[in-house]
Amino acid sequence: MKTIGIEIDKKRAICVIVSKDANGVYQNVTGKTKYIEIKDDHNNYEIQDFLKKIEAFFDEVAPLQIGIISRQTKGKFAAAAVSFKLEALIQCYTKAEITFVSKQTLTAFYKKNELPVSYDNAYQENATKLAAYLSMK
Repeated sequence: MKTIGIEIDKKRAICVIVSKDANGVYQNVTGKTKYIEIKDDHNNYEIQDFLKKIEAFFDEVAPLQIGIISRQTKGKFAAAAVSFKLEALIQCYTKAEITFVSKQTLTAFYKKNELPVSYDNAYQENATKLAAYLSMK
């Protein structure tokens, strides 16, 4: 069973794939694609290219579920508008369940549970936690 955790950070979707085998062993199987980025959100070609890349990535992985870390829509710490464009493009994928989980939920969960898998780079921590969390549920 493969689960993809996604954290949207500015103009990139940080993706981590966690696999859980029949024995309950978790592995980070992310591979080469660590994130998918868009440079200019006003360029139609780049928006369409992002959609093609993210869908091809999802099709290659064939995940059971995909999780996205929720971001604030209002207030002092509101996320950038471009991040919501990326989120909407990701939500267009119809071949897997897409779930939203807040950072607060992850923080509370990992106060009581250990992260069963490692991550390669510090920027992948939240996406890894999300993918593992969804795999453990």
